[in-house]
Amino acid sequence: MPLGIFALSEDDGSAEDSTLFVQLAISKEGIIAGTFQNTSTGKSFEVEGTIDQESQRAAWGPVGESWPIMETGIYNLTESEAGALIHFGDGTTQQWSMFRMDEPTDDSSGN
Repeated sequence: MPLGIFALSEDDGSAEDSTLFVQLAISKEGIIAGTFQNTSTGKSFEVEGTIDQESQRAAWGPVGESWPIMETGIYNLTESEAGALIHFGDGTTQQWSMFRMDEPTDDSSGN
């Protein structure tokens, strides 16, 4: 089930300034999969993660890598704007914001 596309920004940023995007989907079993893209560098990679049913936290990171790990509450993934934490391998954590992007519309009228 698709969760959506989110623009990512450091906590004082905005969706309009963002060059980082993540598209997420979740399975019935609570497995998260998706793609991360940095539009300023053109780099993208797959992400994977899971939902902790007890804490209701979602966490994901790059496939085949240990860090960074991004986490947020499950409920936040249904909101138009929410906070998230990014944990790095050196033990630091940063507060970021996630902004839900509108789904592209199929405008066949040419407008």
